[in-house]
Amino acid sequence: MSLVSPQQLAQERVVSADAILGGQVDLRAYPHRHLVVTARHSWGRSGFRPLMEAVEHLSNYGWELVNVTSVGDGHHLYAAMRRTA
Repeated sequence: MSLVSPQQLAQERVVSADAILGGQVDLRAYPHRHLVVTARHSWGRSGFRPLMEAVEHLSNYGWELVNVTSVGDGHHLYAAMRRTA
């Protein structure tokens, strides 16, 4: 797995739960107050667990959960996060 570049993250404002949990992203230089974390249901695996694990992880670094939703067919989950500090 490759690191998510700060430029890519700042431009897209979206990061996968797997990238957060895998240590592939550094949010210290992230210039925005809001961020979306994504997870996907895959065959035999719910995306909710890694999504919430990433939310919990980010809460240790000054981020709070704003909302969780699924879009379309329900296979993609999104957590809107806000930096509190």
